[in-house]
Amino acid sequence: MFLSEILYPVHPEKFRKEILGKKLYWWKAPSGASERYSNLYSWEHFESYMNNWENANHVQMAEADDEKQNGEDGKWDKGRHGKLSKADVYNLWRHGHSIVLPFCEYQSKHLWSVVNTFEKQMPFGKGCANMYCSSRQNSHTFDPHRDSTENFLFHIDGQVKWKFYKQSKSGKPKQFEDIILGRGDLLYIPIGLIHKTQPIGPRLTASVHFQSKPKKVNRDKMYDWYRWFDHQREIKI
Repeated sequence: MFLSEILYPVHPEKFRKEILGKKLYWWKAPSGASERYSNLYSWEHFESYMNNWENANHVQMAEADDEKQNGEDGKWDKGRHGKLSKADVYNLWRHGHSIVLPFCEYQSKHLWSVVNTFEKQMPFGKGCANMYCSSRQNSHTFDPHRDSTENFLFHIDGQVKWKFYKQSKSGKPKQFEDIILGRGDLLYIPIGLIHKTQPIGPRLTASVHFQSKPKKVNRDKMYDWYRWFDHQREIKI
């Protein structure tokens, strides 16, 4: 896979010079190409992940409080529950809480290929692919927040409304743009841009994200579920 394929029709060099780290960018799926990311991840992958994990400590779930401001400095944060049992996760999912599944590139060879392509052809550090999963319209999602990574959102299924904010002089973020992301769309969010999502129905979104600077990663210190996914890749992929 080539970076030019992922970013088309934007040339990689143009992306590096004019977009990377500077602005939000949205690639709408070309006509007839809404399924172009369907091989990255599926609801079957989701069910396999949920049914095979040994513990839920690494899974994040959005809290129910919407647009909750954290402190008086105008910073917005994402809430999360603490350590969760499987029963906790299933109960929260049934009640409309979204789930974030980390390191899903170890579960899908196509997602792995996307992460690997960015790592080799862009000036990034180690990448990771998290899956953002929601079961229904208006599922609970994280509060408005900013990320410390370069984020590429590959939208696989459903629709999601994305809201974007800028810091105002008063310190409280003000919304300046919203986008409805559909199947086959790709969205780039630079480091530090405040955002929030609102699912319009059941959805799957792959967040492929990277540190802005190369950084060595010692895989021997990764979590046990890394090794579990490695094993799954050997068996199924």
